[in-house]
Amino acid sequence: MKSGRPEAASGFGCVWYLMKRLFDCILTRRWRRFLTACSLLVLCAVWGYGHQVQAENPLSYHVILTGLDGGSFAPVRQTFNGASLLEESQADGLASVSNLRGHVTSDVDLLSRVLRSYGYYAADVSSSVSRINDHFSIEIVAAPGTQYQFGEIEFKFHQRNPEQAIVQRIRDEVALAAGGPALAAAFVAAEARMGAILPELGFPFAKRTRPDIVVDHQTKLLNVVFHLETGERQRIGRVRYKGLNTVKETYLLRLSTWQEGEFFKQSLVDSLQSRLLQTDLFSKVGIEIVPAVNNHADLLVTIVEAQHRTLGTTAGYSTAEGFGADVFWEHRNMFARGGVLKFTARGAEIEQSLSGRLELAHFGRLDQTLSFESLFRRQDTDAFLSYEAEVRAGLDRVVTKDLAVSAGTIVEYNDVTDAEGDRDFIIASLPLGARWDSSDDLLNPSRGVRVSLVTAPGVNLGSNGFSFLKSELRSSAYFSMLEDKDLILAFRSRIGSIIGPANETLPATQRFYAGGGGSIRGFSFQNVGPLDADNDPLGGRSVVEFAAELRLKVSSSVGIVPFIEGGNTYVNEFPRFSDFRWGAGVGARYYTSFGPVRFDLAFPLDRRMGESRFQFYVSLGQAF
Repeated sequence: MKSGRPEAASGFGCVWYLMKRLFDCILTRRWRRFLTACSLLVLCAVWGYGHQVQAENPLSYHVILTGLDGGSFAPVRQTFNGASLLEESQADGLASVSNLRGHVTSDVDLLSRVLRSYGYYAADVSSSVSRINDHFSIEIVAAPGTQYQFGEIEFKFHQRNPEQAIVQRIRDEVALAAGGPALAAAFVAAEARMGAILPELGFPFAKRTRPDIVVDHQTKLLNVVFHLETGERQRIGRVRYKGLNTVKETYLLRLSTWQEGEFFKQSLVDSLQSRLLQTDLFSKVGIEIVPAVNNHADLLVTIVEAQHRTLGTTAGYSTAEGFGADVFWEHRNMFARGGVLKFTARGAEIEQSLSGRLELAHFGRLDQTLSFESLFRRQDTDAFLSYEAEVRAGLDRVVTKDLAVSAGTIVEYNDVTDAEGDRDFIIASLPLGARWDSSDDLLNPSRGVRVSLVTAPGVNLGSNGFSFLKSELRSSAYFSMLEDKDLILAFRSRIGSIIGPANETLPATQRFYAGGGGSIRGFSFQNVGPLDADNDPLGGRSVVEFAAELRLKVSSSVGIVPFIEGGNTYVNEFPRFSDFRWGAGVGARYYTSFGPVRFDLAFPLDRRMGESRFQFYVSLGQAF
């Protein structure tokens, strides 16, 4: 029978048994728990210290990539290095050998996948790790083999095949040809192009299933079969609006740019959505394509009307022109047909005015605007004092996305006091214009070109009758020097000419002037050009200006803009392009959600006696 204690033959067992019994007698359960907890704490401290020592001495290593030399493998190396765990961790090192080996395994798998994405489907990738003291040398060896090519590209249409011309159009748009390198990026791009072309060809309800891709290792070809369920080709049906409240549906229906019965095109739907948003009548526009009878696709347009009335203000300041502010009220849905009525009151040290403008969009045809405007203004500058009343009517037509033309008629009454005395004029003119605008933003352009030309034959209907031809060409160009648009180079030019009577015969309000925040910064308002005996500006019959800016964004909301501007006005009919006055300076821009706020400090480079040493300007938007 066993006695429950070790036999005497085991001396160590006897000792352990006696000590255990002694501790059981001496220590209570609470003391045993206390000693156990202390032991665990000691073990944790030792383990943490070991890891701290190891973290303070991370493993150092370098990576050697072989087998991918030459320019043809540069994209492979770049893609691999951009995602490599070893490359990412090399600067800080790794904590343990196990981490190092894990990263090696991961990168070997990564390189294999990268090579496959570039068409190397038979590639073999291996690795070796060697150690000298505490430094590891890692070699990843790639045997890429032959780059596979695309083989047969098939399109299988389920249910019904479209016309051969449609099939060829799909093939041309997908642009995936046999014989080209079997790049994954080319295949993904082809799938995206197919998704875009099918709705454009009249198949808004087309379905695509996963294509069959067969890698033939014997021929080194990648064969692709695209499976398509296009269904019947659809025509554009009815346009129905949901959510209208104050806007008339008959006005919106004219925004559709297609003919009745025309085959469906996604670009036509996108154009309608863009036109609806451009009216500023709606805060949200969504278009759902709904199947209809007889192979027609109806458009269900769900909209949310925006607020149609706005009360706002703008303000600016310059040392030459003083403080100025505008207060305006605008109604953007006159007659429930998108008409815009706007009243503006301006108060400034050199100008006070009240104006009203009515615009009737899409008048007579799409993208054609009829406008009427009236203006009452008082101007008190160094050049003249005038009281003016003006009425005008104009027709503006958008020809293309970038090109527009305009024509109008203006009748204005001017009571002008200038160097020639106090005179009255009644001027009638017929301005004709064209403008090109490919810029990407109204207040803060980063690329594109703007050009406008306006020529206006005019006649004085008063007692001192005369006629003249006034023309002005303005242009600006914007170049983004960095991909993130943080460095913009901008240029501006202005050339004007008045053919007809002598300079002093023309009313001062019709002459050209230069100088000021919107002209040549660094000089007082209108003060660049000929002066009279009292050093007051006379204006001229011609003008030329040039400007350049470098717009540098130093943060998401702050920018710095050094600039230089120059030009002059002349009493001659045509500018002489000589005797330029130059100004230069630096500005700050604070970028907001509605546009940049501009702060400019400018200096005349050839300051004359009596001219200010600097000019300061504050306004909304870039200088040009």
